[in-house]
Amino acid sequence: MVANNISGEVVLIFTGGTIGMSEKPDAGGVVPDDNFNKLLSEITPDDKDIKIRPVLWSDVPSPHMSPEMMLKLAHDVDSYLSEDQVLGAVILHGTDLMAETAYALDLTVNSPKPVILTGAMRYFNESGYDGIRNLVDAVRVCLLPPPKGTDVIIQMADKLFAAKNAIKSSSLNVDPFIGQNTGRIGFIAGESVILTRADSYRRPRFSFPVTGVSKNVHLVGCHPGMNSTILEKLLETDVKGIVLEGFGAGNTPPELVVGIEKCIEAGVLVILCTRCVEGGVWPIYAYPGGAANLKQKGVITAGGLSALKATLLLQLLIGSNCPIDQIKTIFAEESV
Repeated sequence: MVANNISGEVVLIFTGGTIGMSEKPDAGGVVPDDNFNKLLSEITPDDKDIKIRPVLWSDVPSPHMSPEMMLKLAHDVDSYLSEDQVLGAVILHGTDLMAETAYALDLTVNSPKPVILTGAMRYFNESGYDGIRNLVDAVRVCLLPPPKGTDVIIQMADKLFAAKNAIKSSSLNVDPFIGQNTGRIGFIAGESVILTRADSYRRPRFSFPVTGVSKNVHLVGCHPGMNSTILEKLLETDVKGIVLEGFGAGNTPPELVVGIEKCIEAGVLVILCTRCVEGGVWPIYAYPGGAANLKQKGVITAGGLSALKATLLLQLLIGSNCPIDQIKTIFAEESV
């Protein structure tokens, strides 16, 4: 592994995921299997001036990662990156929520040093295991290094994606991610890392500390003929924010509008996303339930931000007591 004549440490943080799992017949399938040390033996850099510092942070499947865990991970990453000798961090993570954890880190890690997430789609004792290659490549990307302050990066199957735009589009393919609307930001060719696009100086993202996560934010997916029952039930709780996943350019069934209006009247923030992978929300249609109609009523549009990421963003902002006007401004910036 070429280290470009630099010296220091790469912090390797293991959170869990398929990359560390094995098939266990007694368990009836694939489960966590304490394979972190076996992975470590595969990635010693050739350059004697580069050290790998292993951190066994957790060993959980990524669907078990809560927003609170994501925020804790971000704070821990910031702490490691604050050390002068640390060049960057590589995080091993399950792919189901890798894009969402990466986005949470992108929002909350203040250090401009590189943060790379990777994992595997094949488990440790499966034929065609892809974990070692992805791990070695992630360390290589970390040592590039990317432009100072660039997005948190996902590296899988020789491709690099910005955290904000990465979406897991395949549940089984070893090349599972796409870059929503923007494509990849780079790729790996042999021993080289080629950046095709990278936004410099994005971090820190906020002018205030991200201190908490609101549990009173809910994601509601729309379906044909949907009425306002779910929204009205949520209003009976201490709901603070609702993210709607609509159709097309951000459009919803007409019978949902009454519930949306009640939420806004009650001071509940309503964010509008789309289930479409490309294009995002555009306030074009002014018919009842159309994005233009809802925006006029006070709904906040999320542009190309996925519903899961919009929910995470709103949880973090409300949990950090961010003022409503500032939340609107941040969503406007993130929606681009």
